[in-house]
Amino acid sequence: MFNETQLWTWFLFNSGLSPQRAKVLLAQWHSRNLSLQAALDMLPAQTQRLGLTKDEARTLTPPQNFSELPALRWNEGLYPQGLQELPLKLRPALLFYTGDSQLLSRPIVYLYPDPLLPNTEEMLREIISLLLGENLLLAAFHDSPQAGLLLQEMNDSEGEAMLFVREGLDQLVLPQQIQAFVKEERLVIVTPLPPGSKPKPAWGPVLEQIAIAAARRCIATTPPSEQSTSSKPTLLLSDCPVTPQAHLHVADNPMEALVWLTDIPGLSPGPDPQAPLSAQPPTPEPALTPEDILRTLETGGQVPDVLRKRLIGQ
Repeated sequence: MFNETQLWTWFLFNSGLSPQRAKVLLAQWHSRNLSLQAALDMLPAQTQRLGLTKDEARTLTPPQNFSELPALRWNEGLYPQGLQELPLKLRPALLFYTGDSQLLSRPIVYLYPDPLLPNTEEMLREIISLLLGENLLLAAFHDSPQAGLLLQEMNDSEGEAMLFVREGLDQLVLPQQIQAFVKEERLVIVTPLPPGSKPKPAWGPVLEQIAIAAARRCIATTPPSEQSTSSKPTLLLSDCPVTPQAHLHVADNPMEALVWLTDIPGLSPGPDPQAPLSAQPPTPEPALTPEDILRTLETGGQVPDVLRKRLIGQ
């Protein structure tokens, strides 16, 4: 027997329909409260009612064997809600994963795969160290320098993370370190690409757009280009002047990242990780001392001892 997710994998990538055509049909049937299995059971008698051509209907005979690779459908609770805002053409119908999918219930904070200079690298390393183990999920592309920092810090502390990959999961050769984190349920690896997909540079911009959409917030070390269409609230680590943008908050020290995240409902060390975010990034108070930051964090809930000691020691 097969389940609905396995059926979706076949329907999207191996049924003879194009993935885009398959997504359109899945969306239409979902609006009518029809599962894919229910729709297929109505063939061939209800071909026209289902919006299919006769030629399409003739090809829709599921095989006997299906891929066992786990995936999340876009109508499941753990599917990142930010992806629902993407147009149908870009929105992945399936997210393939390995690791603990329950980690995706946390608010995702995405680390842009920007070049790292010595000053921004140290700042980002400290931010990662401060945020690991909190009720959010730091995420990066596995081939980025940000992922390298993330994995290094995971070696030295508790906490969980997510890696996006640019190929099908069956194409990955994972280092032992990453395999261990996956086995320990500290790391979930995610891709919208089906089994058999090899990396293609042309997919890069689309995959990064999907990663941004999945996140609640982003952290960057390079100012976004003027051509960027993303308005996702972003923390930019920089000690240089930057053209003001409504969604951009500039910080020149790691502690500002904590305040920036704490002021967002659902990302502070405290209750309600599913609460909606405000549309605009908060305006930080100038020249915050460690004591000021600690008081601000305490308003969102209990501050972990390791974080309290790190603040007091500065």
